[in-house]
Amino acid sequence: MRELKVTLETVTPLFLGGADPRGAPELRPPSVRGALRYWLRAALGGVIGDRNLDGLHRLESAVFGSTDYGSIIQVRLKGGLKCADTPILPHKSTVKGQRNAFIAGQPIDLILSQYRDADETVWQAACSTLALALTFGGVGLRSRRGYGTFRIVQSSDSELVPPTPDSLDEWPKHIQQIVRSAVTAMSALARAYGVPTPDLRNDPARYPCATRVGLIRITDLQASSALDAVRQFMYKVPQNQALGGIRPRQASPLWVRPIVTAPGRYGLLLIVLASQLKQGTDYDFVRRFLDRDFPVAGQDIQVKGWNT
Repeated sequence: MRELKVTLETVTPLFLGGADPRGAPELRPPSVRGALRYWLRAALGGVIGDRNLDGLHRLESAVFGSTDYGSIIQVRLKGGLKCADTPILPHKSTVKGQRNAFIAGQPIDLILSQYRDADETVWQAACSTLALALTFGGVGLRSRRGYGTFRIVQSSDSELVPPTPDSLDEWPKHIQQIVRSAVTAMSALARAYGVPTPDLRNDPARYPCATRVGLIRITDLQASSALDAVRQFMYKVPQNQALGGIRPRQASPLWVRPIVTAPGRYGLLLIVLASQLKQGTDYDFVRRFLDRDFPVAGQDIQVKGWNT
């Protein structure tokens, strides 16, 4: 059996359900596995395209299992987290709009293990997916808007899953490393299972994945806390179907993650995974919004095989 242990720290509150809908939240492995599946598909889509759904299913099943057979990759969590009532909308904080959540600044261990023999590419794909999910995403309610995020404090294999940077200058190189590793791992996985790897698409894909329409950006807000960075974003985000909505129900293509840019200072890591939305597939609007309110710190990050 092989194992990767990652010590995490909660960056923003985690809104998660539990056995009792009105009781304490619960952070369980299925929540993490769900996030891993999302980012595995996003990375695979950039490598094999968005048309080969059978190939996507075959590769996803090889890593995280399917309804027909279980996954050889196991996710475990060790450690307890404290919770408190927290505003769901930090820019409109009222007692009525609060919900019980795991609070920020707490450690927890995540152990990824492979308990059965398989092609080496499966383990590499699982680890690179974990690094991708922890860098760009989160778990639980409003994870696309900056809640439910972690930082990596320590890793038993820093080449596969490196610790999270704590300065603005280190972030571009870190992102390049994470994304390139994911592209390399997914390409190797596809080759191992005989799935073709065509060129990336130039327009939004059928499901959220890496295409040339995508975007990766760092903006330095110099916020005083991670939650303050989220609050600043929420103040400015417009109501527009291109950024998700309720009628029709569709998720936002824009992921927002607060990051440390200097001691006591926070900015945002922004990533767009462009897909064909039910309405409002207007990625020019998304870019104009970001250019106006969240200008890039330096330049947008381009990674060959992901968004260029």
